[in-house]
This record gives sequence, C-alpha cells and structure tokens, in this order.
Amino acid sequence: MTAAKTDRVMLAALAAILVCGLLAVYSASRAVPGESIFVKQVFWVAIGVLTFILGSSLALRLIEEFAFIFLAGVCLLLLLTVFFGGGPAGRWLILGPLRIQPSEFAKIAIIVAASRAFADLRARPRKYGVLLLFLGASPAILLTWLQPDLGTAAATVIILLMLTWWAGYGPDWIFLVVSPVFAALSSTRLAFWLVFTALLVIILLRRKASIPVWILMLGGNTLIAAFTPVVWNLLHPYQQARLTTFLNPAADPHGAGWNVIQSEVAAGSGGLWGQGYLMGAQKGLAFLPARHTDFIFSVWAEELGFFGSLLLLSAFGLLAFRLLRAARISMSPFRSTLAAGCACYFMVHLFINIGMTLGIMPVTGLPLVLVSYGGSHMLSAMFIAGLGMNVARNWREL
Repeated sequence: MTAAKTDRVMLAALAAILVCGLLAVYSASRAVPGESIFVKQVFWVAIGVLTFILGSSLALRLIEEFAFIFLAGVCLLLLLTVFFGGGPAGRWLILGPLRIQPSEFAKIAIIVAASRAFADLRARPRKYGVLLLFLGASPAILLTWLQPDLGTAAATVIILLMLTWWAGYGPDWIFLVVSPVFAALSSTRLAFWLVFTALLVIILLRRKASIPVWILMLGGNTLIAAFTPVVWNLLHPYQQARLTTFLNPAADPHGAGWNVIQSEVAAGSGGLWGQGYLMGAQKGLAFLPARHTDFIFSVWAEELGFFGSLLLLSAFGLLAFRLLRAARISMSPFRSTLAAGCACYFMVHLFINIGMTLGIMPVTGLPLVLVSYGGSHMLSAMFIAGLGMNVARNWREL
C-alpha cells in the first residue's frame, strides 16, 4: 500500500473509531470483574488490522470473479450453524477454541455478490433482474434468520435495498422488492392489506408487468399476509418480546423493557459533557445490561456526553463520506457498488445500534461495529473497510 494512493482521511476516521471503541470497551469492562475483555478486544483489533490490510490488498478482479462462489460457501456455513451452532444464542460455529459467527461474514458475501450482480445487470440488462438478485440473496438471509439472528437478517435486507437505490432502480422497484415486508405488516388490518394491494397493482400496471410477474407478486404477497400470524408464532419468545418492547418499553419495565429503559437513562444522564471517563453511574452500578456489547454506545454517551457522542458519530460520518466518494468516482460499476455497499454497511449498523440504545429501534442484538466487544464482527467490519480502501486506491481501474 503506497502512501500516495492511500486515502488518509478514511484511514484517520477508521483509527479514531477504533480508539474510541477501545476506550469504551475498557470502561465497560471494569464493571465485568474476572474477565479480560479489554485484552481480548485489543487482540481482535490487532487481527482486524491484518484483515483490513488483506481487504485493501486483494485483487478486486478476483473478488468480482468469485463473488457468487463466496456467497455459496457462506450459505453452507450458515446451514451448518442452523443445525450445529452453539454459544448463547446458537449463532456460532465452535471449532475448538475458536467461535465463528458466519452471519457476520454473510453480510460481506451479500455485498460482494450484489455488487457483481448489479454490474452484470448494467452490462446485460434484464427486466426483472433485480427481483432475481433478491431471490438469489434470500437463502443467506433466511438461514441467518433461522439461527436465529433477526437483527443481522434485517440489516442485510436494508443494505440490499440501499444498494438497489444506488444502482439506479427507482421507488417502484424498491416497493416491489420490499413488498413481502409490507404484505406481512398489512396482515394486521384488512384496510391496510387493501391499500397495500392497490399500490401493488398500480406499480405493476406502471411497469407493464407480464402475467407470471402478476401471479408471483399478487399471489406471493397474499400468501405472505395470510401466513404472517403463523410465522409470528414461530419466532422465539425473546424475539417477540424485543419487537413488542420496541413499541412500548414501559409495558414491562423490569423484564423485556429493562434494557431499553436503562440504556435511555444512561445516554440521557451524560448531558453535554458527560459524567467523566470511567465515571458512568449506570455502567458502574451494573444497571446497564450488555454494556460492552449491544449497549456500548450508552456507556460512551453517559461518560463523554453529547459532544463525545458527536465526535464518534462524526468519525463514522467521515468514514462513510469517503467510502461514498470512492464509489462516486470509481470507473468500474462493480467497484462503485462495492464501495457504496461498504458505506451502507457502517451506516446501517450505526443507525440500528444507536437507535435501539435510544429506544427508537427494536433491540436486535446488532453490535456497534468497530466499537462493541467481539471478534467476528470486528474482523468482518475491518475487512469491509479494507475493501472500501481498496476501491479508493484503485478507482481508475475498470
């Protein structure tokens, strides 16, 4: 990696986030006696730097060529996790001392495969190619959901939708792609379903859809609406609790709503300047759950306040801006979409994680990438950042 080609601004933003993350993990780990959490996190950051170098050095042509094979391999790992997964939530493949979370690497595989698919569609347009793209990505998303890992599955879908927009597909296509979600939500009221169906018909007429597409979209979404109550009953109780708690955390303040309420208290108590580094009361008294993983932003906000939070968010924003800049100037459709996917990856994780700590998003268990404690998500996030740097360094190549 030559200094002349390295995006130093992107590198500085990434380094700032990592430093903030280590400071936050160190503070949070002081409330977890008997565990060397901080030392382990330093180890994962060090390995993450190596994966960043790997991602920024790999031949992007090779990544493009083997994109679909990579996705198929990750799907196999996800399938093994569904049947043989271990750990607290059954999301890890345990290989001796190693614990691997395949769903984290599935996001990389889907971003790379989607970038390849959109590039192929640009070279050889197909009328309903975007629907086929989502159909191809659905096995990985479904296997992630079955682990169960609803948060990662939802984040992956959102990233795909953002990439669809970046690739030039307008609102009609976005609506058609996300129509199964709307169909599921419309199952709660007949009026909602009628409005959704009317919008679907209008869009299909606008797109001059063929008869098979009419059958697929209307018939498929009607079935989804009919079976949504059944799927709801198949969700694990903790997943149902997370979704219902999102709507009303105060309904169960000592149970499912406890995490959200304590997180909001911690974040709000920081004020403008915070209570001081290592001085957080909620964290110190162990009121704040999962303080070194899911709710680490609340630790940061409690101790560093609004301005400390603004610093962290600004670093993420700068990282995303530089990735989008690389996507905008790249001369290769694959690389452009890949860099945009890297930016979407960080922004979606940031929005969902901070949203759940503030009570505006369901508690999904999605970590704050590059900040929360953990190995798999640190390695995957650093590799994604490396891919983005790779595009920034080689934007002139086709």
